[in-house]
Amino acid sequence: MDRKIAEAIGLLRHQIISPVLMDSGQSQMKYFRSIAEKSFDVPGKGVRVFKATTMKGWLNSYKRHGFKGLIPNVRTDRGAYRKIDSTLQSKLLEFRKVHPDISMVKFYKKCLEEQVLGSHPVCLATARRFLTLHGLSRSVSVTSRKRFEMSSFGELWTGDFMHGPQVVVLKGTKKAILFAVIDDHSRLIVGSDFGLHENTIRIEEVLKNALVTHGMPDRIYLDNGASFSSHYLSRACANLGIGLVHSKPYDSPSRGKIERFFRTVREGFLVQIKDAELTLEDLNEKFKLWLRDDYHRSYHQGIKCRPLDRYTTSIMSYPRKTIDPSVLNEHFMVSTQRRVKKDSTVSLNGKLYETPARYIGQTVELKHVQGDDSEIFIYEEDKRITRIAYLDAVANGRTYRPSKVDHISLTGCEK
Repeated sequence: MDRKIAEAIGLLRHQIISPVLMDSGQSQMKYFRSIAEKSFDVPGKGVRVFKATTMKGWLNSYKRHGFKGLIPNVRTDRGAYRKIDSTLQSKLLEFRKVHPDISMVKFYKKCLEEQVLGSHPVCLATARRFLTLHGLSRSVSVTSRKRFEMSSFGELWTGDFMHGPQVVVLKGTKKAILFAVIDDHSRLIVGSDFGLHENTIRIEEVLKNALVTHGMPDRIYLDNGASFSSHYLSRACANLGIGLVHSKPYDSPSRGKIERFFRTVREGFLVQIKDAELTLEDLNEKFKLWLRDDYHRSYHQGIKCRPLDRYTTSIMSYPRKTIDPSVLNEHFMVSTQRRVKKDSTVSLNGKLYETPARYIGQTVELKHVQGDDSEIFIYEEDKRITRIAYLDAVANGRTYRPSKVDHISLTGCEK
């Protein structure tokens, strides 16, 4: 199995178990049973469903071994639908289009009655996975939404973007975008920043500052957008032991507390700077002062007290695990694989870097801080080996000496 595929499978497993990492065993099994019939698109394997006990096993392995415990070993049975040949595939697809509205159980029984599946029929699970892959498996359940609240600070953080006011930039004006992270229990804003883009660099900066300042949360709840669903962010959270949970597309009510905070920002903060011409730096400075002096110190109707007071009370009883900034930076580094050329160089982001000669012909793992390729490091089995520098061909030319040969023929032929 390809290493990237194995890691992607590990990240999917982490995403599945993240919502119940800190729950009791009974609650965990209840959750796993509720999604046991749900189909998942497994990298390199297609659509799959998992038993509750299988998912529970992943959670236990994650607690014992961390993220490595979720990465699968190499398997030999790589075929996805070996029991469904091309003829049977066509029959199943055509028959399902004739009966699109009945449940999979009823559809499978109908297939058996009319011998669509042949003399040696495939099982219901295989047929369900195949039809789900083609978008022809009926969706299962509709769940009711219930109001909830965590019992202590750090159990759940929720983050999202909000489009804000125009700010002065070098060439006119541009819309500022706020990224904020709220603690579910205290309603404290653990991290926030106005910027010009919705990308993983913004998310990383805010989250890293929040983790260093307030400690490690149990789970982070984010939108299903491209920046939030990136492999890079999933990998960082998995290695840090933080559950990363994504909401369903277009389901903003599920992130009600952060949406309510954004409403407070619009009604309580943006109205104060409505006619001001501010740079991005000015906007962030005023917003931080408003958070500190107004929002965090004002009575919050949802919790019947001030966010700062609830945070202080909770953190005294349930302190959060802290993390060293240098260790945190290590987890948030971008990982890339490159093959070393015969001249001991690798190419990254359009630039050439020199590697030790022993790596010639090998595929190496390169890591660097996101958005900064000035410091590139070679890693082996998650351990930093050496830093590599930009290729300086001119400097190499000063020290280059041609290889000596025993004999050079001036005539081009031997006597």
